[in-house]
Amino acid sequence: MPVKIEGSENIRDIFCILHDGSLISHATDGGELGLEVEIRYLAERIDPSFRKFEVRLFGVSDVQFSTWPGDLTSEAETLTDVGEIFRADLEVLEGNIKEDFIEVVCNQRSPEFAYCGGELRFRCSYAVVTDEAGRAYSIEELDSLCKGYWDDWSRRARGA
Repeated sequence: MPVKIEGSENIRDIFCILHDGSLISHATDGGELGLEVEIRYLAERIDPSFRKFEVRLFGVSDVQFSTWPGDLTSEAETLTDVGEIFRADLEVLEGNIKEDFIEVVCNQRSPEFAYCGGELRFRCSYAVVTDEAGRAYSIEELDSLCKGYWDDWSRRARGA
């Protein structure tokens, strides 16, 4: 049975935990949106050969991406085609909640696009996060995994 992550705050927190991860691929199936998030520093804590997680969002609606223009003379755009949104390699910076939307603030580095990032917004009922072996994680387990990484990083940085 998959571990459902419910509630806007918890779904937002998935993207806070996956900070610095790259949205490397997506798949849609009706009201479901699957995102592969490459984030080696967390995935390797589970298994040294792992490099990503899958975030499946259920009951997804109103998906949009508001761009940050690459130059000050350009206008921001709002993309609503899921294929177009995920054509760029988006890097997760943080998760927020804005006006009843989950908002994922993203960076984008490719010169192929006229924008350098933006806000991915959507609504959804719940999420399921799995590792490369298919094991599902609760938000508490993901949070613990993340805190463990940063605690270790802090110890290494202090030379302990």
